[in-house]
Amino acid sequence: MKIIQLDQPIDDPQRAEHLFRGELLVFRNIPAMRQLIDRTDQLLRDKLSGLDPVRAQHRLSPQDFLQLTGEVQSEFRKSQWPKDLFFAALQQCGVELSETFYDHFPLRVVPFDRDSDGSHNGAHRAAIGHHRDSWGANIFSQINWWAPIYSLEAERSIAFYPDYWDRPLANNTDSWCFEDYLAERRKVPEERRSAYPSAPQPLEVVDESGVEKILIEPGDILCFASAQLHASVPNSTDATRFSVEMRTINRQDLQAGRAAPNVDNAATTPMHRWFRGIVDKQPLELKIESISPTRKV
Repeated sequence: MKIIQLDQPIDDPQRAEHLFRGELLVFRNIPAMRQLIDRTDQLLRDKLSGLDPVRAQHRLSPQDFLQLTGEVQSEFRKSQWPKDLFFAALQQCGVELSETFYDHFPLRVVPFDRDSDGSHNGAHRAAIGHHRDSWGANIFSQINWWAPIYSLEAERSIAFYPDYWDRPLANNTDSWCFEDYLAERRKVPEERRSAYPSAPQPLEVVDESGVEKILIEPGDILCFASAQLHASVPNSTDATRFSVEMRTINRQDLQAGRAAPNVDNAATTPMHRWFRGIVDKQPLELKIESISPTRKV
């Protein structure tokens, strides 16, 4: 798997060309991402009474850590400034915002496994297992953006499995249902994990021999096709991982048929309704009829 380091923006077609042949892009030292990190760090420190966020887990009970970081995650999710700063960061990477749709923008918290009892698990507070984001959305022009808030280590990062770019992995995309997930999600408090999985799951063991654990610096942004098989690295360090993520779809990619290959997705319904325009805020599902693919890549 080729990982391309970039110190300058590239336009949407160039980016698609790299991503949809299985390459990863790292946009380095993005100014708006630095601003987002500074404001998020201050938000966390204010809520944690001045504690270092990556070490606060040592000083707090599991219940207090869960409560306080959950409050930060809720505020982050409901506020406009995190999204606005990340949209600015995407623009600095070369994204044409008026042509781009996004789904959501969570702050994810992955604690170290202090008690091995899952007590810290929540909606966006846990290591995420092997998956392709395209399994849930069933849209192969979709791409992912991922960035750490603090420094990473190999055992507190994100992992990719390039051998599976063109190799199928058995999964339950034929039976997973978003409506069933929503029904279960309504039964649990905000920021807690539902019993029903939030996305389709693999049905066979993943071969770990080809794993690549990615290390990027705070201020950098990792970009990859949503069809890439990836996972959170289980956090075996003594520090909590904080990161942000967003999925986007470019109108021109849909129209030109630029997309990653589908090697194992049995879903039938593209989830266009998850996405809305960055600039006009209009749902993608309302515009999709006017976007007719003309070719495939």
